[in-house]
Order: sequence, then C-alpha cells, then structure tokens
Amino acid sequence: MRKVVAVAFILLTVLAACSSDPRRLLSQAEAKWREGKYEDAIRLNNLVYNRERGGADGAVALLNIGNIYYLNLRRLKDAIDTYNKLVDEYRGSAEEGKARQQLAAIYLNEVGDLTQAISEYDRILELPGVQNRQEIEFLRAKAYFQKGEYNMALQALRHLEEEGVTGHLADQVSLKIGNIYQIQKKYEQALSCFQKVMDSPCIDCRRRAHLHLMETYEALFDFEKAIAAIRSLDASPENQAVISREIARLNERQREVEAGRMPRLPEGRQP
Repeated sequence: MRKVVAVAFILLTVLAACSSDPRRLLSQAEAKWREGKYEDAIRLNNLVYNRERGGADGAVALLNIGNIYYLNLRRLKDAIDTYNKLVDEYRGSAEEGKARQQLAAIYLNEVGDLTQAISEYDRILELPGVQNRQEIEFLRAKAYFQKGEYNMALQALRHLEEEGVTGHLADQVSLKIGNIYQIQKKYEQALSCFQKVMDSPCIDCRRRAHLHLMETYEALFDFEKAIAAIRSLDASPENQAVISREIARLNERQREVEAGRMPRLPEGRQP
C-alpha cells in the first residue's frame, strides 16, 4: 500500500512539474525578450508552441512570436504569417482577437491595405466578448476615413456617439466627425463637433480642436473668430509660435479677401 501511495505521489509530482514547464519557458522567453535577445525569445516561444499546440499556452507563444517579428525585428511577412497561423489554429480565443488587431495595424500602417485592415476589424467585432469593442469600432471608422469612404466612417462614428462613448474616445470621435463635415463643407456642423472638445482634459485633443475651429471659421471667412480660436490655444512656447504665425497668415488672408482676391487655403491646411 505504501509503495502504491509513493508511486502515485511521484507521478503527481512529475505531472505538476510537466504542467509548469510551459509557463516557466514563457517566463524565460519574456526575460530574453526584455533583454533584446529576440532570436532566443522566439526559440523558447516555439518550444512552448510545439509542446502545447492546441492549448492556451501555445496561443500565447504564437502571439509573442508574432509581436517580436512585428514590433522588434520589423519582419512584417514573418509577423503576418505567424498571426495568421494563430487565428487559423485558435479560433475564438482571446489571442485571436489580439492577433487580428495586430494584423489590422500592419495592413493599415505598414502595408497600406485599408480593405484588409477593415476586414480584420470586422472579424474582431464578430468575436464573442470583445472587451475593447468601441475602440475597435473607432479604429475601423478611421480606416474607412483613410480610404475616403466618408459616409461609412460617419455612420460608424455616429453609432459610437449614440452608444454614449466617454472620455478620450469621445473626444476622438467628435474630432473625426468634425473632420468629415469639414471635407463635406458642412462647416456649421463641424464647428459644433470641435466645440465639444474645447475643454477636454487631453492637451493634444484641445490643440486639435482649436486648430480645426480656426480652419473652419477661416473657410467661413469669419477671420475674427478664426483668430480668437487660435489665440485661445494653451500657453506654451510651441503654441506661441503657432499662434503668431497663424494670426499673421489670417490677417494677410483677410486683407486679400477684402481686396477681392480669395486664394485657396494653403497646402496642408485643407480640412
């Protein structure tokens, strides 16, 4: 009886040790990753993947490999291949959503395939229990915007507004809707979007709102309000230089308009 108990204890100990090995390897891989030893980190993650294929740790290992290829080694084809392997083998996992988000970022920012980026965002939104759903919807709307499909982008952004987004995301939604209205020359509607962001706690959001307000008032030939909008930028050395430059430009443009010359907005100032 004692011999049976001893054998059982040994077996349990061995099993426990085996089950902890993948986590230990993942920890070692993460340490190598932090040290900048990327090939070693990939090798260790591959050991976990090959050992735990089909298990949760295998999905984590593949995601890590894809991220090293993408973020550190900038080997985009290898990153795409790794992420695609993950989404094929681990359907419905949390790692699938993360891998698809990285794929969308690569297609959007690196490859320039906006259609494929939108497709990846669509697939993420089809997954159950997506925790950052509103953020993904916003990123998809931005992709539509970059693709020039402004009506699709506006529809998605309006949907987010109706859902009651708050905080920084709400500021980004308002700014992007305002940008679309600028492009569509719906200037009064654009003004209301930018005015929502004037008191944002986000410094960059406030700055963008002031600049877009200035542009919109300029498009309406209301130079007094355009100058007031740029004057109200937060006080900083960088902003002071922008304020001085833009006020001089607006005054000159106003003189040209009043003299009967109405030049188009300078390059880079188109909404």
